[in-house]
Amino acid sequence: MYLNRSTSLEHSSIDGMPIKYLIQKLRKDGPEKFNNPSTAEFELHVEGVDRPFWVHKDFLISQSEFFNENLTAVRPGDLVKIVLPSPETFESILEYLYTGDDDKWYDTITPDNYQDICNNIDFLGLGSEIRNICIAYYQNNGNA
Repeated sequence: MYLNRSTSLEHSSIDGMPIKYLIQKLRKDGPEKFNNPSTAEFELHVEGVDRPFWVHKDFLISQSEFFNENLTAVRPGDLVKIVLPSPETFESILEYLYTGDDDKWYDTITPDNYQDICNNIDFLGLGSEIRNICIAYYQNNGNA
């Protein structure tokens, strides 16, 4: 799969297919594939989290500049280890990348974890869709 990055990941295409369309297609199967070892391509370990995440390259590279830049050499069955600013908020972000469930993800944000989530979003280079949910939380909750 060849990723053509223009100005940002959000405005790119994969094999000529707009990224937003690809993400929409991926998310149809996202709930069944999220953290599912029987369908995962590789195992992801986040420093500070005591268990692995079972992930699929397409879900990650299509939505994260960090993963797009760092997973090009990853092959099925590999073990990948990463360090994040806030490991404890990663699982909810990962689930959102798989499902696109705005409401469920919004409900995981609290005044205590808001800044940590923002730090992970910036670090991972996630798009405006997930950032807009953070902005909505910020506006609705007294500027967290």
